[in-house]
Amino acid sequence: MEENNIPVPPLEEQAAQQPTAQTYEQPYEPQQQATPIDDERETKVTDTIWFRLGVILLITMLLFIPLQMVSSLNHERQQTALSAQDEITGKWAQPQHITGPILAIPYGEGEGAGTLYVLPKSLNANADVKSQTLHRSIYEAVVYNSTIDLKGTFNLRDELANFSNTDKLHMDKARILVGLTDLRGISKPMKLQLGGNHYEINDGGIDSKFQDKSTLIALEGIELGEGEELNTTRGTESVVCSVIDANALLQSAPVPYSLTLELKGSEMISFAPIGESTQIHVKGDCATPSFMGFILPADRKVDNKGFEATWNMIGVNRTYSQSFSNDCSRAISKSHVAVSLKVPVENGQKTERALKYGLLVIVLTFAAAFFTELKTHKRINILQYVLVGLALVLFYSLLLSIGEHVAFDIAYLIAALMTVTMVALYVSGVLKARKHGMMIGGLLALLYGYIYILLSLETWALVAGSVGLFIILSVIMRYSLELPGVSGKNSSLI
Repeated sequence: MEENNIPVPPLEEQAAQQPTAQTYEQPYEPQQQATPIDDERETKVTDTIWFRLGVILLITMLLFIPLQMVSSLNHERQQTALSAQDEITGKWAQPQHITGPILAIPYGEGEGAGTLYVLPKSLNANADVKSQTLHRSIYEAVVYNSTIDLKGTFNLRDELANFSNTDKLHMDKARILVGLTDLRGISKPMKLQLGGNHYEINDGGIDSKFQDKSTLIALEGIELGEGEELNTTRGTESVVCSVIDANALLQSAPVPYSLTLELKGSEMISFAPIGESTQIHVKGDCATPSFMGFILPADRKVDNKGFEATWNMIGVNRTYSQSFSNDCSRAISKSHVAVSLKVPVENGQKTERALKYGLLVIVLTFAAAFFTELKTHKRINILQYVLVGLALVLFYSLLLSIGEHVAFDIAYLIAALMTVTMVALYVSGVLKARKHGMMIGGLLALLYGYIYILLSLETWALVAGSVGLFIILSVIMRYSLELPGVSGKNSSLI
């Protein structure tokens, strides 16, 4: 009975007397945390360098789509500008292509009828071109008023000596022709002095045997597909003429002539060197002319006040003779020499060139951001890469829209400042470090400055671009050696 009265220790003492229970429970503590460790390893698969590089590369490729959209928009705006220019010039006068004066003598009757065209022995053309700019909304076109003096001689006697059917010529029905592009550009009546006689050239007409639409193809760079016809309302076959009695021209050789034109036009003026010896002299107040056509001027001078250019040509330089009865319009069209008064490089063209460097800017900016991630161990979210990429694409939209109202240089500066500021501030907020955001902003500013230099260069653009890319790649390779996960010090992260 005394055994039943054994005292029972308090619960606290019982717990103190059982240390072995805690000893057996301790080995299980690591096993209880095994599951979270495995889960953590699984989530880090998407955070490896190669996976993130693949995602960034995919984003870069997808950003090519909005870049192409901006390029299409730029092309559309250029076409709109051309349409506006055509509308302006259509109400003023088209580019003038001048061929003449030419003596046309009909011969024969019925099916054997034709026309003998006799070109002048000499031609001296002097043109004074005064240009101005007309606007339609935000678009503009260059138009001009010109005073043109045509002087020289005809040697009809020598040219007719080579024609076998002289007796069939209707000398009393001969005409003096001057080919123009747009007869609306004639400002005053045209008066011709030929020998000792005076004629008024005030009759219009069409003659496609010495001037046709091929002049536009030769000088204005119009490209036609196989079998395609040039569809235009321009009066490229137009001529002004006056009927004369050519019998008087046979009495003496050579016969002098002089003709003065008050002519309006737009963007371009050209002359056909139809004389056996030809001198063409053109001067104007346009400070940015472009000389084009069959041959470049022998002498030229261009400064801020304007330009002067002189062409000297002889008959052997051309592919047509001094007299003909067949169609020589294409040969004459190809021999034109011209002065273009267009703006040399438009904003749309420079924007298109800048767009070609769009992917380069995106790749280098993403590379700088990715290296900054590895260096600082701070994560940049994939969505944040997308937003930075869209900001870089928006630069070209800003450049295009602002460039329609101001000069390209100013538009480029404004768009670059806006984009660099936005990206630098955003990256600073993402990384919580103003220093790294400003570094990426500075790199982006250098890129835009480098691209601007490439856009300004002409002869050395390819060399500068290649050397610049070499230096950029060298810097990236050198910098990558010091990054964790890239160098051999911690290659397990790869």
